[in-house]
Amino acid sequence: MSNPEKNIRILYVDDDPDDFFLVSSLLKRITDTTYELENAESLEEAMPLLEKSFDVFLVDYKLGKDTGLDLIQKIKNIRKHAPVIMLTGMSTGLIDQEALVLGASDYLIKGEFDANTLDRTLRYAIRDAQLMESLDDSARKFRSIFELAGDPFLLIDDEGQILVSNPAFQRKFGKKAFDPNSQESFYFKDLLLDDHSKIALDELFKKQKEVYDMEAMMAIEKGHTITSLISIVKQDSNTFQVLIKDLTAIKAKEEEELNLKKFSSTGRIARLLAHEVKNPLTTIVLSADQLHMELPKEVLEESGDLIDVIRRNCDRINHLVTQLLDSTRFTELDTKSHSINELLDESLQHVSDRIEFKGIEVQKQYDTDICDIHVDGEKVKIALINLIVNAIEAMPEKTGKLLLKTSIKGKQCKIEIRDNGEGIPKENLERLFEPFFTSKDTGSGLGLTNTQNIILSHGGAIRVKSEVGKGTSFFITFNLPD
Repeated sequence: MSNPEKNIRILYVDDDPDDFFLVSSLLKRITDTTYELENAESLEEAMPLLEKSFDVFLVDYKLGKDTGLDLIQKIKNIRKHAPVIMLTGMSTGLIDQEALVLGASDYLIKGEFDANTLDRTLRYAIRDAQLMESLDDSARKFRSIFELAGDPFLLIDDEGQILVSNPAFQRKFGKKAFDPNSQESFYFKDLLLDDHSKIALDELFKKQKEVYDMEAMMAIEKGHTITSLISIVKQDSNTFQVLIKDLTAIKAKEEEELNLKKFSSTGRIARLLAHEVKNPLTTIVLSADQLHMELPKEVLEESGDLIDVIRRNCDRINHLVTQLLDSTRFTELDTKSHSINELLDESLQHVSDRIEFKGIEVQKQYDTDICDIHVDGEKVKIALINLIVNAIEAMPEKTGKLLLKTSIKGKQCKIEIRDNGEGIPKENLERLFEPFFTSKDTGSGLGLTNTQNIILSHGGAIRVKSEVGKGTSFFITFNLPD
């Protein structure tokens, strides 16, 4: 920790000679490090000494008409990472916090520290300052990292105006977000979509604070949005560094894994329910049949059709349980090579009358070089038809627009089915694939459960993104054959 071969030079700024004598006496008790102490009694007396090569500064809070906070600012203006320790007569919390915000390494309360505590505080402050200076040197030496970084990186001023961006930012956000050759001012806050994030950013600039790992929705090129993780750290007195991590892919993966877990859990519950319901249900039906055979004719006539009611409702329960089992059990597949573009076209053909009836415009953005996928074509068409029908029902007549898009990313085939319909409320999104959940007046609530079952049975994934009043997008992914 300490270096016995080097004397540690300290500038101690305090207008009380008794405190200077006390600190000097404590430092003399330290045997493994040699400390050289020089004293200044005021801010004015200290200023000419700041240019000297002191290793660390001890600054008292009270300096006549000035305060130690003023001196800390002066020191930091000259040496950004200079180790400064504030001495206070008592712990007030507020003063200590202000000192740390200004860049003080630590603070000590007079009369409450001994030689060992003072030694340790001085050595830690010097070590931390050296580390910060080393990091600063590395930043200057490796500026190419800024240019070559895969994540968007910005420099902004203390009003949020974008000053510099790296190529990754330009690729993701485009010139509408920041054009270095334009005379127009561009502000980072304009890229944030939720008010909470904008308020947090304003508070950061107001209090000159830093923020780490703030999650926010951001607008990127072509009207798209991403979920991002934002870190904003202070570079100097009026400049901040902004690092943006795109969480969209991570969030999508988490959503896919959550959907798979929920589906598996629902399947286990369905099998348990079927076992616990079907056995007593069979007993009830047999008992109803036995009653029908044994009861006297006059009793049957008096009871009306009660036995038939029992039978019908038992059949209904049995049918629902069977549907639940079928929709949550991984199905057997007859896989062959299929073009996903052709499967989409064939699915569209099945609902062409509905599309024509509502006057819906169909937009296709197919990747013409897309590879074939190994799937059960008939089952995948059932899943696609379910999604297309839901989109049609959600859209208004004459102004509805249905987008079908295919693409390849890595070793995956991706499909997007997007509508400009009424959208799905946030509280319904989490339950969308639950069995028997539906917001429609009619319907079993098993269509999307069955759709999810088909896609998961193929080792694929499905997720949904929706905004009320703007529409819904379903994203389906299938793995490409090796």
